[in-house]
Amino acid sequence: MAFESPLVVPGKEVSAADLLFACQVCAEEPLGEVGIIDRLRLSRLNDNPAKFQLLLEAFAGYILVDNWPKFWEQSAKKGSSGNKGIPWPLAIVANLVACGIEEKRAWEMPECQAIWLNSALAIRKGADVAIMSPEEEAFIESQLKAGEGESPVANPAG
Repeated sequence: MAFESPLVVPGKEVSAADLLFACQVCAEEPLGEVGIIDRLRLSRLNDNPAKFQLLLEAFAGYILVDNWPKFWEQSAKKGSSGNKGIPWPLAIVANLVACGIEEKRAWEMPECQAIWLNSALAIRKGADVAIMSPEEEAFIESQLKAGEGESPVANPAG
């Protein structure tokens, strides 16, 4: 998110270089100049759109965004302070650390796992969070496909 990667910021076209960069960030590799091996990888991906699409799907599977919990949209509460300007990934890591998870582990765990764990910890502490069941999600999806309203689903990233 800090680099505004098109893999996490909607509306931008994703390039092979974007995918390579995202993989380096997730693998916690040093970021620097693109070496000869990386140039070869980029060339192969640019020459083979099917392979590039397959790797994009594999990366999406790795970060598991589709497996995040779906939350019922909460109406704005009177006097609600919102997030106070803290980026949501930092708020999640801060909550995980406050609940006893080592900082290194909190930053390095898969994003989907961090979202689910943060949600469970928040509910355990009494937060007003409502996670949608798979049945409710399927019903909402069927209603949206039928053109019967807006989604009451919230995504913490959006």
